[in-house]
Amino acid sequence: MERSDPTRRKFITGTAGTLGSAWLLLSIPSLGVLASCARDAARTGASFQVLTGEEGVALRAFASRIIPSDDGLPGAEEAGAAWFVDAALTTHFPELLEPVRGLLAGLDRDARAAHDQPFAALDATQQDAIITRLEQDAGFAPARVLVIAGVFSDPSHGGNRNDGRWQILGYRHESVYQPPFGFYDAEAARTGGAS
Repeated sequence: MERSDPTRRKFITGTAGTLGSAWLLLSIPSLGVLASCARDAARTGASFQVLTGEEGVALRAFASRIIPSDDGLPGAEEAGAAWFVDAALTTHFPELLEPVRGLLAGLDRDARAAHDQPFAALDATQQDAIITRLEQDAGFAPARVLVIAGVFSDPSHGGNRNDGRWQILGYRHESVYQPPFGFYDAEAARTGGAS
């Protein structure tokens, strides 16, 4: 059986992507303070702050493949995740702008080479094939994490338009909850809290 040793380049690329993702996940509290202007931009379809129009179109298509709309549920497009990513790259993570830009350029470059069209113009199967080829790109992991954060963040932070996250998770948001919350609280409700 032949053993496959990773090349130094693959190792460095993989490690950089993993470390970048870990750093981004540790910075989630910073994601919670993104400016509300991103929310307004997503709602009105305004232009992006730091990404070009072409990059924004590619990002929207990429985000729609990360969390697609299906079975009547909203996805990244309906949540306005691309505007959240743009705001995050503008305010809190400017050091990730170039890697994400590189990914977006790679998506369009590969799409044009394979299909003579930009990435956003391809069908879902073609887009998925290109995304799969670029999973090791330095911008893939941060872009993916930011898209997910944009879908599940509070709407005041620029993503999750119309609270779509609750629909995706199948959760019904209530302003007040009445006990028992679950079988484990039934005894507390019956005895007035004494156990």
